[in-house]
Amino acid sequence: MEEKQRFLSRILRSYRSLPDKKKYVEFFTAILTVPVLLTVIILNLSSLKKEEQPNPTPQVEQPKIVITLPEQPSTKTIPSDGRQNPTATPQQACKKEIGPIEISTPEEGDVVTDNPISIIVTQKEEGFCAVVWSYRINNGSWSDYDDKSIALYNPPKGPIVLELRIKSVVTGDEERITRKFTYDGTDTSATPSGTITN
Repeated sequence: MEEKQRFLSRILRSYRSLPDKKKYVEFFTAILTVPVLLTVIILNLSSLKKEEQPNPTPQVEQPKIVITLPEQPSTKTIPSDGRQNPTATPQQACKKEIGPIEISTPEEGDVVTDNPISIIVTQKEEGFCAVVWSYRINNGSWSDYDDKSIALYNPPKGPIVLELRIKSVVTGDEERITRKFTYDGTDTSATPSGTITN
């Protein structure tokens, strides 16, 4: 026990005998902070290395696309309002050639005053594969192919020649139909919206 006390008293005397005690305390504190600083630097470097590694992107499976042909209605009449009135009967196979198709409205030689002019295309028989059509008036440029109803807005006054290209979506075969009629209506594009003319 006495040895412990002597040892402690020697340490205290040597500490008191130091000329400037504050320098040594700061020195020991600085030495003890070095391991802490090294640990912080090592941890930061390891976290930076983890961030540099690119994350592998997960492989996403592409969905499989299955294309089926639509069922053919018994008669396909598409009025100008875009609604279809088919009486659909499910069919397993369709005839690949283009079936009998006609322009129901307007009829040949009609005088039309409606703006827009509604062109109704009718498929007269069932059992044929789907078709799309493209049209042009008075030898203008052809429209894109689709199976939507046709509405001619602000057509030129006078005789109109409507040409219809009908294309089978299965075989790619084409047929043409021509309809001649006269437009004797008014051009609604010249009237500003929101005004009433007498």
